[in-house]
Amino acid sequence: MTPKDLSATAAHLTVHWADGAVSVLSAETLRAAARDAATLRQIHDTGAVAVAPDLTIASVDYVGAYGVNIAFSDGHDRAIYPFVYLRELSGLTTS
Repeated sequence: MTPKDLSATAAHLTVHWADGAVSVLSAETLRAAARDAATLRQIHDTGAVAVAPDLTIASVDYVGAYGVNIAFSDGHDRAIYPFVYLRELSGLTTS
């Protein structure tokens, strides 16, 4: 499902979905849920992602029509978050 509107502050990504649902995801949640190779390797090696307590969202860029790339204040900028994954992280169904 494609969002109707998407906005970000340093602390949160807010997604307004076409079905009226709204997702608000913190920078910490998004960083810990990244699926890029480096993050997955860190989870494999240590069991968790080290997330700085003062982590912020530095930028959000659309990737085609299916998701966004989020850059964080810790320098991490390689994870792509498909819209369906953002809904899953919010606890919303994708149907």
